[in-house]
Amino acid sequence: MPSLISQQWQERTSGFFSSSGTKLREAGQTAGSFVGEVAKDAKVNVADVAERVGSLFKSRWAILQQPATRHAVQEHLITAAATTGTLVRKGITETKEKVSVGKTKVEEAAKKTAQKSKTILTDIERWQKGVASSDVFGVAIEITVQRQESSRPIPLVLIKCADYLILTGLNSPNLFKAEGDKKLIQQLVSAYNQDPSASIPEGVNPVDVAALMKYYLASLPTPLTTFELYNEIKDARSSIHRMRKSLQKLSNANYNTLEFITALLLRVSQKSLLNKMDSHSLAMEMAPVIMWREDNRPDSYREYWRRPSRSPKKSNDFETATPWDLLSDEGEGPDVSSSIPLDDIVQVDFGVVEVVQCLIEHHNAIFTDAAETLLELTAMARSDLLIFVSTLLLFLPLLTVADAELVKSEKFPVVVSTWPFLGAVRAAWRAVDSGCSAVEAVVEGCSACEELRCDGTVGPGGSPDENGETMIDALVMDGVTMEVGAVAAMRYIKDGIRAAHLVMKYSQHTLLAGEGASAFAISMGLPGPMNLSSPESVKKWSDWKENQCQPNFRKNVVPANDCGPYKPNNGAVNVSGDKRTESCEMGAIEYRPPLVGPHNHDTISMAVIDKMGHIAVGTSTNGATYKIPGRVGDGPIVGSSAYADDEVGGCGATGDGDTMMRFLPCYQVVESMRQGMKPGEAAKDAISRIARRYPDFVGAVVAVDKNGSHAGACHGWMFQYSVQNPDMDDVQVFTVLP
Repeated sequence: MPSLISQQWQERTSGFFSSSGTKLREAGQTAGSFVGEVAKDAKVNVADVAERVGSLFKSRWAILQQPATRHAVQEHLITAAATTGTLVRKGITETKEKVSVGKTKVEEAAKKTAQKSKTILTDIERWQKGVASSDVFGVAIEITVQRQESSRPIPLVLIKCADYLILTGLNSPNLFKAEGDKKLIQQLVSAYNQDPSASIPEGVNPVDVAALMKYYLASLPTPLTTFELYNEIKDARSSIHRMRKSLQKLSNANYNTLEFITALLLRVSQKSLLNKMDSHSLAMEMAPVIMWREDNRPDSYREYWRRPSRSPKKSNDFETATPWDLLSDEGEGPDVSSSIPLDDIVQVDFGVVEVVQCLIEHHNAIFTDAAETLLELTAMARSDLLIFVSTLLLFLPLLTVADAELVKSEKFPVVVSTWPFLGAVRAAWRAVDSGCSAVEAVVEGCSACEELRCDGTVGPGGSPDENGETMIDALVMDGVTMEVGAVAAMRYIKDGIRAAHLVMKYSQHTLLAGEGASAFAISMGLPGPMNLSSPESVKKWSDWKENQCQPNFRKNVVPANDCGPYKPNNGAVNVSGDKRTESCEMGAIEYRPPLVGPHNHDTISMAVIDKMGHIAVGTSTNGATYKIPGRVGDGPIVGSSAYADDEVGGCGATGDGDTMMRFLPCYQVVESMRQGMKPGEAAKDAISRIARRYPDFVGAVVAVDKNGSHAGACHGWMFQYSVQNPDMDDVQVFTVLP
């Protein structure tokens, strides 16, 4: 086959070379004797130029037939074609003012010469890539794998790059996002086209290596997922079982390469706190080069493995222009025969992004033979030891993760919230069901509760403190990254959960409090400052003042039954009613039963598992009614009001935050589930730990594991929590007895 193709190309090229001279002669003759005189005056005879063109091309074709490398051959052809354009254009330029009739036809002949030269270069390049060269960029993956004769059906260039990243660069910011050094990447492309087994030179920026991998995938004639399986794989993104079956239809080379790439991306995402590239960010960058439709190729990346054509801007640029520049038609639009795509706009298909994110996050569950892949590597020759080590490092962390349960995809998404806050749960459900992440859905759900002022104790206009002012505590936690954003005792800002989310997104802090939290939220775009009081909160505070500020959260102070000002009571306190005293060296400690109940304190604590199986939690509250100004409850305390871990599940709490925050009940719940307890057992265990120390405390927790199973436990009151999942037509409320 190569010899036949070579013969065809030789005949086609020779014909073109011969016709080039003929056409130029005809152009010169048509121009008339006047054109001949002009050419003589300019010391450039157009017919002679044409003969030189034909002779030069024929001599270059002889070089092409020699067993030289592709790059050397191309340079000869480029120089020849460039010389053609230069000579003809110079002749035209020098006689510009004298030529009136012959000029047009000579220019047309020159343009056709340049255009046909580019077409031949493109066709020869394609023939070489598909049949006769050692290139890896732009070549079908099956051909590359077959040429390298490796026991692993993965292109060596990807293995070399992955090895380099694992050993030196997983912590580098913006891996697979930054474009990298274009000139360096083009040099690496050239190096791998000459030697597919070449190693990455020491000192290369990991960002450039990651970009090289990305551009290799973009150079493939067909995507890793193939055109035929595009719709099937995209439709399977919500089911691990369906995704696994669809991918098994790929060829060995495509399947193994896709497995290898997504395993590397998983390793990168596990370092997201350092490299700023979580699974979603990686999917956004890599989806267009892993999976695309035939009419939406990632052509914008082709400049890295095929040099772009550029035209000299002015006539005097001929002396300094490169041969590639001279091949372009000056003053013309895009040449439709060029193989270099001109449309660099890549439309983002978010369905494809979800596919790649699923492949990253559920890698071990989808590629069930990931462990077997390692065992096969042990049979590799000693010369492949470095490849074995790099691949082992790539897959090793995956071996410690149990396969995801197939039931997971059928039960997700899930929204769980404390109390019958139906509007909040519906808002979170709408968000997560439409494809939002767990974090985004939690923010939407808690924000809805703030707007609705759930139970009068969430959001603006809720519970007043001793001064009659409403403040907000809120928290959001991402179970994937373990990042937390929280605000405490925040004034003048009505959007508590959104402020907490901003802390998580735009600061390296976990918790901001008071005036600082308000200033930060406003600087990040939230509306404010504003008065958070409402007519209801003002009346509630006024009635409390008229009742001599009773009840309140003061203890061991005088006056005991008035609005203050207060000072410490260092003397003995007589036993009266439900009060008692305990003697000690410092005097007496007054005990008061908890003042927190269903009607003077409440918190929305919500957990969401999104379609990808990721979990996030969030809380929002005004805190206890009539609290001492500056008081911070458990609402913004991670591990107390809420906690999430993607590997286990999540938890939300409500109740006497001053007591509960001493035990971190939600952290305890998640850790108990990690040790094997079911959600109900873990919830009861956490509540009982508090009740043993504080028999009068009131509180509750709701637990949800990574599979969507949920349960609650409470003490001192009856507790209700709300749930919505795909099996439910609407929110359902579950009741838990103490």
